[in-house]
Amino acid sequence: MAEKSNKISYITDIKTVSILLVFLWHCGLFYEDNPYFAESFGIISPVATFAGNMFNVTLIASFVFCAGFVYARSLTTRQRTIPQSVWERIKRLIIPYYIIGTIWLVPLYTLFDIKAFGRPDGAGLAEGYKCMALGQFSDHLWFLWMLFWVALFFILLSFLIKKHLQAVLFVITVAAAFCVDLYLADFPYFKLSQIAPYLICFFAGIFCYGIRDRIEALSKQTHLLLAGLFLAVVIAHAVMLPSHFAWLYIARPSGALFSLFLFMYLEDNKVWIRITDTKAYDFLVRHQLEMYFIHMPLPYLFARILRPYVGNIPMICIPLNYALVLFFGISIIQIYTHIKRSIIRSKD
Repeated sequence: MAEKSNKISYITDIKTVSILLVFLWHCGLFYEDNPYFAESFGIISPVATFAGNMFNVTLIASFVFCAGFVYARSLTTRQRTIPQSVWERIKRLIIPYYIIGTIWLVPLYTLFDIKAFGRPDGAGLAEGYKCMALGQFSDHLWFLWMLFWVALFFILLSFLIKKHLQAVLFVITVAAAFCVDLYLADFPYFKLSQIAPYLICFFAGIFCYGIRDRIEALSKQTHLLLAGLFLAVVIAHAVMLPSHFAWLYIARPSGALFSLFLFMYLEDNKVWIRITDTKAYDFLVRHQLEMYFIHMPLPYLFARILRPYVGNIPMICIPLNYALVLFFGISIIQIYTHIKRSIIRSKD
């Protein structure tokens, strides 16, 4: 398989496209039948709801799968102690959580009084900072705490990965996921209650890295067939929405495996190669996490602007909102990059 910048290209593509689709998902939340989304327009779009159900079990699951895949690879290429690995995750996940939460999330949500899960209605800065610090109000940044706990779990069990005891690791992972759902489902702090199905996704990434040579050796037709099979599972879940939490242990890893086999299939596709060779795509690859950090609350703000004009037409409002989020998100990142380079040059 081809690699980009010493990275496995299909893993890079999964992460980049997943984050771009997360932005689209957030632009469509205003039209979903979602009790956790306080700023709903009150207009339910079956298309947006179905797409949201699909995205819910596919996008973040795919990103966590990639994190597991990359972590397993790092165990073969880097010699880090457990404390070093934990500190690396703190630097990449927890410190950015508090930086972005402090200078971006809380001030903007307070300024525009945006209703969000975990943020009390009408909360001021002090209350907002308190809820953010405790991991109660985090909106899209919940992902950072969740991924930290999931990564920490596998870092502590890395000796099993190194000894190729995947069967033992799988049993422990499933047992831990059930324990989280049974005993931490109502724990309100630091997103510990959210990690259960993502433990399975991270393990799937580790497992697939271990058998990557056999997976990559499959024919393109087999990759496409497997992508279709896992997509069928995702669609079934999106349609039926089974209530038992164990279903997510099947649906989310299936969403991640759908992404894996789809992008393996696209690896040699001429149209996809042309897309990934563009400067725009390269920019998104390099700045995907920064884009994710700052993209909220842009969908809220643009939705409020668009609502009086096209708010009752979801198929117009959602694409317009998405285009504005991408345009302003990319602009903010470019300005930030320019300022950062100027500061570096001035020091030199």
